[in-house]
Amino acid sequence: MHSRRVFVVAFLVSLSSLGHAQQAGSAFIGTWKGAVPGISEATLIVSAVGQNGQVEGKMEFALQSFVSTFADKVDAAKVTSYGVVSGSTLTIESAWGGRYVLQRDGDQLSGRYIRGTTYNVAVTF
Repeated sequence: MHSRRVFVVAFLVSLSSLGHAQQAGSAFIGTWKGAVPGISEATLIVSAVGQNGQVEGKMEFALQSFVSTFADKVDAAKVTSYGVVSGSTLTIESAWGGRYVLQRDGDQLSGRYIRGTTYNVAVTF
């Protein structure tokens, strides 16, 4: 009987922590519009955040109507980016190269877009 109680308590604790992980990621779900300086206007669409923090959705850029979907890995040929939520930060490895590091700030996402060692700009969606 004691081992059954321990199992039930452990199960309930794991459900509780899973709910917190999804809740933190859900703050990033939505359509975010902004611009990346030196590149173009952009729309970030986060349709879901998985239990592991991986983002589903896409990024759309006005420049040449470029669209990159989120996938399990970055692939320039397949035009896929990789996004993951960890705590209060959304990090996106872009199909175009570079990395976005964004945080939820009220009704917007803000942070940096960094490409190589020479391009590091503030971005807001």
